[in-house]
Amino acid sequence: MGALSKNVKEELANALNDKNAAMFVAEGKLFSLEVHEPPYMDEEYDDLVRNIETYPELNESLQRYYDNPNMQRFSAKKLKELRHERRK
Repeated sequence: MGALSKNVKEELANALNDKNAAMFVAEGKLFSLEVHEPPYMDEEYDDLVRNIETYPELNESLQRYYDNPNMQRFSAKKLKELRHERRK
């Protein structure tokens, strides 16, 4: 794609400057641009904390992990292999 025209650059700047959407044509193609604000990290963190507090099983599991930082982690495939070996 070649250099953007002055009009296209202005539309992009408008979309990024508190105007939430812009449409423009470049090289015969219609482009639509929408800008959305991502949720604040604090809100996501609060949701995560709320979920952990809501589910006691999750809270207990995470607590075991925090209490044992050297705990090994296994993939589902590896766990399946280990169980199969024990049955032999």
